[in-house]
Amino acid sequence: MSEKNGCITVVLMFLMTAATCFSSDEYQWKLVDTKEDCQIYTSAVPGKEYIAAKTTCIIPTRIEVIATVLRDIPNYPEWMHDCKATKMLKTIDDEKDVFIFWFRQHIALLADRDIILKSKTVIDMQNSTNLVYADSTNELPYDSGKGYVRMPSFHSLFTLQWVDREHTRVTFMIDPDLGSGVPPGIANSNIKSTPFKSLQSMMKMVKKSKYIEASKTSKYNKMAEDFLKAGHK
Repeated sequence: MSEKNGCITVVLMFLMTAATCFSSDEYQWKLVDTKEDCQIYTSAVPGKEYIAAKTTCIIPTRIEVIATVLRDIPNYPEWMHDCKATKMLKTIDDEKDVFIFWFRQHIALLADRDIILKSKTVIDMQNSTNLVYADSTNELPYDSGKGYVRMPSFHSLFTLQWVDREHTRVTFMIDPDLGSGVPPGIANSNIKSTPFKSLQSMMKMVKKSKYIEASKTSKYNKMAEDFLKAGHK
């Protein structure tokens, strides 16, 4: 299956620090494994004991279906590996996907982690690109009351690339700081496995009728149809 020129790219960034972006030059990706036709990469992160990791898979579904799944923050625990809970705290701008939400990360045998995120979507049709990013924020403090360890930072990046109308190349990258009390070996094993396991679960989510039907009237569907009308295939 060949990749088409002039691909649509939907980039969904979860930048769980005060910065609004991060440089790709920070990472030196190495292919460390291939599973189920997915490629798994890791990278050392300067100044950290923890690694970053990413996985790339081709998912046999339309790009707007995946975008619809990713927008459904309350249901992340259904498919995102070791995400045990989310809570939408505030919708700032529904059209631009500007949300503030709470995220809980499970760590086996240790205290769970949590963080507050602010996300935003930027659609740039001229460059066939969508950006949805989120940063940790103090704009709306939230205390779960459960004694979780607050993560100092967590970066993640979803990249969705048009392969054809029924297939999407998806890359999920994470660069977390899980905070104190997690041995590097345990942390790095968890980090390495999270993108792959999450994308495997996402492949099941995109088959659900609620996402397929919701995607048909979404702004992501309009973007894909506009792309086709412009002469791309």
